[in-house]
Amino acid sequence: MTFVSYKFIGFMAAALALYYGCRQRFKIAVLIVVSAAFLWLCGGAGSLAAYALSVITVWGGALGIEKCRKRGAVIYWSILTLNLALLALFQYVNFWGYTMEELHWIMGTEWEWEPVSRIAPVAISFYTLTLTGYLTEVYWRAIPAERSLARLGLFGGFFPQMVMGPIARYDRLGPSLFSGSAFHKENLFQGFYRILWGLFEKLVISERLGVIVNTVYGDYQTYTGSFLVFGAVCFAFQLYTDFAGAIDIASGCARMFGVKLEENFRQPFYSRTVAEFWRRWHITLGGWFKDFVMYPLLKTGGFQRLGAWGRKKFGKKQGKKVPAIAALLIVWFLLGLWHGGKWTFIIGSGLYHAVLMSLALAAEPAAKKFYQKTKIPQNHLLWILFQRIRTFILVGAGFVLFRSDSLEMAWGIFTNMFSGDMGLFSREGILNAGLAAADLKVLAAAMAVLGLVSYKKEHAKEKEPDQSRILMGSLALLSVVLIFGWYGKGYDPSAFIYAQF
Repeated sequence: MTFVSYKFIGFMAAALALYYGCRQRFKIAVLIVVSAAFLWLCGGAGSLAAYALSVITVWGGALGIEKCRKRGAVIYWSILTLNLALLALFQYVNFWGYTMEELHWIMGTEWEWEPVSRIAPVAISFYTLTLTGYLTEVYWRAIPAERSLARLGLFGGFFPQMVMGPIARYDRLGPSLFSGSAFHKENLFQGFYRILWGLFEKLVISERLGVIVNTVYGDYQTYTGSFLVFGAVCFAFQLYTDFAGAIDIASGCARMFGVKLEENFRQPFYSRTVAEFWRRWHITLGGWFKDFVMYPLLKTGGFQRLGAWGRKKFGKKQGKKVPAIAALLIVWFLLGLWHGGKWTFIIGSGLYHAVLMSLALAAEPAAKKFYQKTKIPQNHLLWILFQRIRTFILVGAGFVLFRSDSLEMAWGIFTNMFSGDMGLFSREGILNAGLAAADLKVLAAAMAVLGLVSYKKEHAKEKEPDQSRILMGSLALLSVVLIFGWYGKGYDPSAFIYAQF
């Protein structure tokens, strides 16, 4: 059962009826039951058992840390290692095989890895970060340990956010999650509107873009030049509308229960630098790694000594950047690995971006001199536009790796991009990319709507629309989704890209 299914609609209706039909003191219990039921329906008893194991160990570990501070470090590292080992067991069992496969390709020899088949528990990547983040904050004495196992289980497994995020923090989610919200029609209206917007992104835009991407990348040796560039652009927007659409559906569902989830996207394609892009894209994941990995790394003795060496070698201003760059490489390696045990993930959504941000950090003095000499106004509209296009191209190149099945495929796509083939711009060229003319028109119109909404969010003050506007917008979105939602051949309603991580 996924967000885009009739089963989920029925599930949400039943959950809302139970939640608002029961007394105040039973509301948390209803959320616990429906969240457990959702996990069981999505992944079966195995997923439910795996989640229960993680929750019980983290709950017990947090209480143990708080009760016995002398042994807190031993308890913390034991529970953390256990949960990360469970994640590695299911997610990275094929890592070394894929690594050897890529090494043989680099050396020009033939070797193929037969992946070990395994069925990973649903959402293990997301709830592991959520629960271990909570455990770490208890260990740091930033928050008190939760006494109730059921409440902690609800925090880590609240069904709208469990499968694809956003990744929750206990002190931010807890107040609205555990309050047992009374019925407010505004929550239903606003939640329903956001769900419809997410369905619009997923069914009207992302699914159509996916047809183009699958057609072009599925035969990248035939579709060369301009077709591959077009495919790369389409994939960037497909990934965004797929993932942002899922988050909007999750946030809308949570809002119907009176629960506010953290925002996970903030108009990422308006970014002027790669670093800014990642502050706007998958915000909660980046924040988790920054707070729980990067900052602790920089405080270790080894990184302090590295900073002292850097200041001695490169001077005070540049030298202090050395440990930051080293930490960036480690953190982004882990970020890429979190997406899966393939080097296309590790590089395309990890190390590649770390290198770009490290170069930008090291080049700050040169950039300052450049602006001083050229007198380019940094806030000029054309310069901002140039920076945004440059950032999109750099990030899009990483997405090509992310989408590729192997480094060999990524190399083939990049090399074939520069074949000089401009066939896309011929009269019939774009019609050979997988979509018929009518679907291309629907896609263009939908992209224009997405652009207008993104522009308004970027430049207008954030405020929730009144009920009349929400009602009109909901009716319009519902009509568009029902009429233009992509339900064609090969459509799979469960195929959210980020559901695989």
